[in-house]
Formats: sequence, C-alpha cells, structure tokens
Amino acid sequence: MSFVKQLRNWFQGRRRDLPWRVTDARGLRDPYRTWVAEIMLQQTRVEAVVPYFENFMQRFPAVEDLAGASEEEVLKAWAGLGYYRRARFLHAAAQKVVEDCAGQFPSDAIGLRELPGVGAYTSAAVASLAFGERVPVVDGNVKRVVSRWAALELASDAPALHRAAEEQGALWMLELPAGDLTAAGELNEAMMELGATVCLPRNTICDACPVADSCQAKALGRVAELPLAKRAKKWVDLEMVFLVHRVGKRVLLEQQAGGWSPGLFEPPSQIIQQGTSQEAALEQLSSSSNPESHGIVRHTITHHRIRAHVFATKALAQSKHPNLRCPDDVPLTGLARKVLTRVLG
Repeated sequence: MSFVKQLRNWFQGRRRDLPWRVTDARGLRDPYRTWVAEIMLQQTRVEAVVPYFENFMQRFPAVEDLAGASEEEVLKAWAGLGYYRRARFLHAAAQKVVEDCAGQFPSDAIGLRELPGVGAYTSAAVASLAFGERVPVVDGNVKRVVSRWAALELASDAPALHRAAEEQGALWMLELPAGDLTAAGELNEAMMELGATVCLPRNTICDACPVADSCQAKALGRVAELPLAKRAKKWVDLEMVFLVHRVGKRVLLEQQAGGWSPGLFEPPSQIIQQGTSQEAALEQLSSSSNPESHGIVRHTITHHRIRAHVFATKALAQSKHPNLRCPDDVPLTGLARKVLTRVLG
C-alpha cells in the first residue's frame, strides 16, 4: 500500500473531533471557520485554541460580523492567544472579503493569498479543506515528517527543507483519486496530524506510525537526529518597571501605539536603561512616594526575555482620568495580565 493510502486510512480511523472540522454535504469545510481556525492554530497548540475558537465563533459567527466589529472588540476576543498581529490581519482580511468580494472567500490558494495576513500555509489549508484544491500545506509538522521519511540532512528552519516538503507534497497530491473533493484536505490534515501526535520533535512514537515501514530515518536509526537542529535563538534581556495606579476597581491603562502589541493595553511602564536604576525609572512613572512593591514577573515575547518589577499605588490625583478602566473591559497584553494578577490577585 502506498504512503498516501496508508496515511489516509490511518487518519480516517483516528481523526480528532474538533469544532472547525464540521463539513457540508460534499464533505468540505466552511471557508470562514476554516480560515479563523488556521490563523489561530499558527504558533498555538490545538488544545489551547479550541475554547478561543468556540468563543470567537459565538461573537463573530460570520465574516460580516467580524468585518463590522471594532478593532478593540476583535483584540479583546483574541486576548490570551498572543501574537496579536494575527488578529489585526484577521480583521483586515474580513473587511476585504466583505467589501471587495461580497462576503465570498476566494476559492483557490492564489486568490486567498491576496487577503491580509494569508500566506502560503494558510492559503493552501483553506483552499484544500474548503474548496478541494490539490495544493499541499507545509508547516513545522509536515517538514518534520518529510525530513525523517526521506532522511534529509537539513535543518528544521532551512528554506531547502520547506521547498523539499512542498515538492514532495505536490507529488503525493498526484496520487489522489480523481474527482474526490475531500482528498487533498484530508491528506494535508493527515500529514499535520501525524507530525502533531506521532512524529513528534522528541519521544517519537514510531510503533504507532502508519508509514514507519517506508521511513528512511527509522531504517537508518536516525529519527532522533532529524531534522537537524536550527540555529540557537539570540535572546535580548530587558529589565522593566510597571506601576499600577488603582482607583476602586479601575486601573490606569495605556493603549500601546507601537512595540510588540500595538492596540493592546498595559499599565504605565519604563525600561530600565543601562546605567540607570530601578528607582530612577520608577520616579518617571509616579510623583507619589513609597509605592508598594509586588515583586517581579517574567515574560518572554519574540526574542525578548523581560524581567518586570511591579509596583502599585492608589495615589492618583485625577480620579476621573480618561485612561482609568476596568481591566476586563479592554484587551490586555500577556505581560499586563501577569502584572495585574500580581497586584489584583
């Protein structure tokens, strides 16, 4: 039995029941739900995405609902998933679908790539799952499977491995039965599912792999070695001070204009520059004396490691300050949630 048949048979018997896998009478997915799910699944585990996806669909059940929402509403619904640029692109793409495409998603990968934030992976996933187009998806799971199956001496982040996985996927697409609209999407999902549940980065479960008999890395005893390690990330360490101003249940929160999370809210903060002190940074945030220390929280984002000193005060001269808000009413950064949890509990 061929690789494609083995993989599809395996997937048909054990596919997970996930809320975005609802199909129509033809066996195809709704493009809106598929697109939202694929954007959420980027850099986020399936188990973590499920409740966010269900809540998001309740708030924005159709692309028109998402397009008509404010950016702040979208960011608040997204809060907790991280990488907020995805949410902004999602919002912009929904508006483009409604305004330029009369609410209908493009039906092929080339057209889908015209939407903001939709790249090669997402366009291939939506095109194959919602429209049956025979185009392979390539993500980290797929690259790992192909790397081991073909015993490729390539690093996991090497462009050459991405190309090899895409080329191999295209060849496997040619083996699918003619006229089967669901075949391409099923093969793509089977590849990703294999990488996510069996062909793991570590502790690979080769005994459960449906294509182990044709895996060259297994035959060579090199499963643990491949793909080759990518270059180590260079971290930037930052020291910061946060000051939480409290007035009743409200907190002084500032909307970020730039940085990692534009549009989201945080308490006032200062980066402690080299050669300056924590006290000097704190003085720039408050004119009150002796704010209460709440210890340190740590946070990582992109290639930055942040060590944040948290202080709180109830001394705010303007109790009607326009930036005093209830934290539950606005989208917060992940770091802001950690800081406020330390102060508010």
